[in-house]
Amino acid sequence: MVLIVLAAGFICALLVRYAPGALVDERELDPHLSEENLAALRAEKASDASVNANFIRYLRGAVHGDLGYSESNRAPIAALIADRAPETLRELAIGLGGAWLIGLAAAIPAGRWRNAHLYDGLSSAAAALLLSVPAAVAAYVCLLAGLTSGVVLMIVVAPKIFRFARNLIVPAYGAPHVFMARARGLSESRILFAHVLPPSAPQLLALAAASVSMAIGAAIPIEAICEVPGLGRLAWQAALARDLPVLVNVTMLVALATTVAMTLAGARPWGEERKPEATR
Repeated sequence: MVLIVLAAGFICALLVRYAPGALVDERELDPHLSEENLAALRAEKASDASVNANFIRYLRGAVHGDLGYSESNRAPIAALIADRAPETLRELAIGLGGAWLIGLAAAIPAGRWRNAHLYDGLSSAAAALLLSVPAAVAAYVCLLAGLTSGVVLMIVVAPKIFRFARNLIVPAYGAPHVFMARARGLSESRILFAHVLPPSAPQLLALAAASVSMAIGAAIPIEAICEVPGLGRLAWQAALARDLPVLVNVTMLVALATTVAMTLAGARPWGEERKPEATR
């Protein structure tokens, strides 16, 4: 996990450093600056040209809690993250929670009533239509409708969860032991929670980890368009201003959240051993 997070930050620094115009300072366009000031600006940019040295310097400061300074925001990056992280976390909680409720609520009937082809076709078509809409366009439309950023994130992520969950739940409902349980008179709720969802639990946990990454990626344009003072808008503004320290910190946070979610999804309960594969 540590290596993945560090690699994500270093690759982000390389991409930003070698992007067109990375060493150009907009302040050089000011006609009131003297030659001495222009020379100082260019020298400052030249000192930031070495990615290796700057990244090592950043890691040394991060060990002591110093995440750097944002020139575009004129504030320490640690303070910016501390101020904006709660808004993004609240948005992710609302968006992911609602997306999972909507996705599972739409996927379960498709498996429960396997012959309801009309519902299956309409729900799949609606999900495909929503998936074809970019997150930025959905955010703009929802902004005009007065919806919050959490609802926008819910609309963006729910179709993806529905499609994956449907592909897991429909075959699970078609298993022979489910037909036997229904023939014995078990209630549909018990069949769902005892015979349908448990076999799909590992795949659903992996989907939950992937949905965290999808939600974080969608939150950046949503917060930028809806003007939400969160980490996504901070990353958007940093990209426009070519603020490398902010971009590196946000990238490493996203990598950390993704790897933690994937690790938790793949973890086994204590004492559980891998079962040997059945021989043919």
